[in-house]
Amino acid sequence: MDKNTKKLLQKWLENNLISQESFNKIFEFENNSIPTQKSKIARAITLIGSLFVLSGLLGTLPLIWMNLAYWAQLLLLIIITGFLFYAASYSEKFEEKFRFIFKSSERVSSILFLISTISFGAVIAFTLNIVNQTNILDINDDIAIIIVSFSVFGYAAYLYQRTEMVFQHIAFFYSLIFLLGSIGNTIFSNIEPWAGGLFLVSVGFIWGLYTYSNTLKPSWLGYFLSSTTISIGTIILVTDLVGDNVLLEIILLILGSVILVWASIQLSEQIIFFVGGLGLVVNLPRLITELLPDNIWPPLILLLIGGVLVAVGLYLNTIRENLLSSYD
Repeated sequence: MDKNTKKLLQKWLENNLISQESFNKIFEFENNSIPTQKSKIARAITLIGSLFVLSGLLGTLPLIWMNLAYWAQLLLLIIITGFLFYAASYSEKFEEKFRFIFKSSERVSSILFLISTISFGAVIAFTLNIVNQTNILDINDDIAIIIVSFSVFGYAAYLYQRTEMVFQHIAFFYSLIFLLGSIGNTIFSNIEPWAGGLFLVSVGFIWGLYTYSNTLKPSWLGYFLSSTTISIGTIILVTDLVGDNVLLEIILLILGSVILVWASIQLSEQIIFFVGGLGLVVNLPRLITELLPDNIWPPLILLLIGGVLVAVGLYLNTIRENLLSSYD
């Protein structure tokens, strides 16, 4: 059991929030949940093995690739994809069993599934190329990209629904971006940059809503992908729309960062706060420099603003503690 959990349990016991019997049961459960040394070694071996597979794949393919017929290249990719999927599925079996890898195999299977997603995309792309070469169908590049992106999205969605692990969440999100982007690029061939920014903002916002409804897990990753995508989309949107008006651009970006910080407070999600805070750290100095060019005041102004905010925060926290004490 880690020290923080142990201290928290001890504090609950001392304040009569839990009984000694409950304390003992939780203590025993947490201790039994900790991976043993054997588990950690097994996890390290499997992780290193998966990295070796990826490294060997990247190193070997260029050596034999040119000597293989096209159908043999496709067959090799299918075998690799099948092996990765089987290895990841086999690794999953140990997550609920207290033997060998124990519960530590979750991340191992997640990495293997991620590599298999990339390999699966290559299989679809090669299959479409073979279909075009044999003149079975005439598929243009735009349609081929949509077919590949749709197939990868479906595979990534299946893996995420099955595992709900970090790498599958990431693959699911970016495969959706790629799919929608390829469809949009086909329908609107001469799309403006601001429209691309609006697209990213929209997708990020919708992803945040689904994360808020507990549909997407883990929530911290859902909010991270959502907030960063909204931020990138906002930068593209604002930069393209305001043109050469740098001051207006900076003000709008600061406003967007403030909205993210406000949202982080409402949702109690520090990952959104970090993204919004980073935007403020980047754009506040730009604003002051724009308003006071060639001046020594910008750093001092930032220092004063920071000091005032810290003081206000401490004062508000003191008021909160006093109110809580008065209720006690």
